[in-house]
Amino acid sequence: MISRQLATCVKLTSVIALLLVSGCAEINKRILDDTLPSGVEFNDTLAKEYEVLGDTEQSIMYDEISANYYYKKAILSKDGNIVLPTCLNYWDIPEDKLPELEKARARLMRALEYGARVEAPKMIAYAQAHFDCWVEQQAEGWQTEDIAKCRSEFYTSIAEVEMMLMGGYVNVAPTNMIFFDLESSRISREGKKTIEEIAKQALAEQNRVEHILLVGRTDKVGDAKHNKKLSSQRAMNVKKELIRRGVAPQRIAIKAAGEAPGPNVDSHNRRVDIIFLEYK
Repeated sequence: MISRQLATCVKLTSVIALLLVSGCAEINKRILDDTLPSGVEFNDTLAKEYEVLGDTEQSIMYDEISANYYYKKAILSKDGNIVLPTCLNYWDIPEDKLPELEKARARLMRALEYGARVEAPKMIAYAQAHFDCWVEQQAEGWQTEDIAKCRSEFYTSIAEVEMMLMGGYVNVAPTNMIFFDLESSRISREGKKTIEEIAKQALAEQNRVEHILLVGRTDKVGDAKHNKKLSSQRAMNVKKELIRRGVAPQRIAIKAAGEAPGPNVDSHNRRVDIIFLEYK
């Protein structure tokens, strides 16, 4: 599959080069504003995400070349064209950063090939835009906070896409669950034993199941905003324990689901769902 993707990238390199050198950011911004939406949810969402990136590069970073690049991709997408994730062989990526980006692009392309444009149009558009942002920022190499943000948003959104491709949260049973005391994000001794087993399983099966989604939940006691934060803390603490046991951070995504449906007070709702992301 990767060889097919690289071949596609080679074919598209000349097109991308043309996008970068033709026109200027302000002109293409106006063209984008005058382009009618395609009516396809994926295309129109992707166009909006690229437009946001272009606006940021133009108005905040004062980077006309990058802004122009994003506006051009936005125009193509908004006009109904198929716009693929950026090709890595176009960018000057440091050698030590390239393997992770190659795996990330392969993961993104796999989701696209499995129908994510239809099954999860908004989230896959968000994932693609943030992948492109990650690549562009990594090539520039100096805005470390922006690199980290785009990378993090990509991993979070692609995990959501994969979950949707598996059938969504309602239809997918977690591999396991970690339970918590009321108002606590501390992992119990029993919870750590469960995490130990999950880590062993994840490491043993990493060729079959590469990625894990941790969904933090709470019951309905207290303020909803507080519970959202608590659910995030629970998921993050489970992630830290998995990392301590050898699971690579980029394999793990978290989702703060906040309050679980059901009774206001229910120990079953105070948990983190551990889901192995695998779809056929």
